[in-house]
Amino acid sequence: MNIPNKIRFEVANGLSNEEVLEAEFVIYAHECSSGLYVGMARDPVLRWQQHVQDAMNEHSQHNDDLFREAIKRNKLNFKHYILAGAKFEKAAKRKEAEAIRYYPSSLNMRPENCGSDTYACYKPLDKQITTSIILEKRSRSGTSISREDTDRVSIVAEVYMNSGRKRLRCTKGQSFKEGLRVECSRSEREKFNPGDKVIVKVALSTQKGKDYLVAAKTSPLRLAK
Repeated sequence: MNIPNKIRFEVANGLSNEEVLEAEFVIYAHECSSGLYVGMARDPVLRWQQHVQDAMNEHSQHNDDLFREAIKRNKLNFKHYILAGAKFEKAAKRKEAEAIRYYPSSLNMRPENCGSDTYACYKPLDKQITTSIILEKRSRSGTSISREDTDRVSIVAEVYMNSGRKRLRCTKGQSFKEGLRVECSRSEREKFNPGDKVIVKVALSTQKGKDYLVAAKTSPLRLAK
């Protein structure tokens, strides 16, 4: 499945496009025939790509939850919303929890305790006029995108030699592009031989405009069967 780097979002709840672009965090919603999912992110386009990759990767621990199952059923037939913005992560988490409780977010796996029942910034999506904005995956030139280890997904990678060193690359048939470099512990790589297939937990990152996969520094590798 080709995952776009640009997505059209409907901007709701009286937000302006300028406020969306200036926000450090946004609260978003993805809606399809199966229901609606609410989340928060610094980069909602990147987060959507990660959701789709999790859905397509049978080794991901999130592969069979309600939202990823909906992605597999509906492919990319989703409507995307920006519900709110926030400058700080704590405020973003509170607004996310409020949105999960306010909207019929049937694809979220668990309710959130927001400590508030005011929901001042939210209105029903079908009873308001929204504006459109096209958001692009943010540039990460010179930096990497970090994720919690629980957000990483398991893939099968191949050990190969490059410039006299053992390296890892993603194999064919994974949710990530074949041949993507896998950054991981050198000491773990040295345990295996060129040609070996290993299982490693990774997240997608970008550096200087190029995608690659990164494992946690302490992530162990194990031989694939």
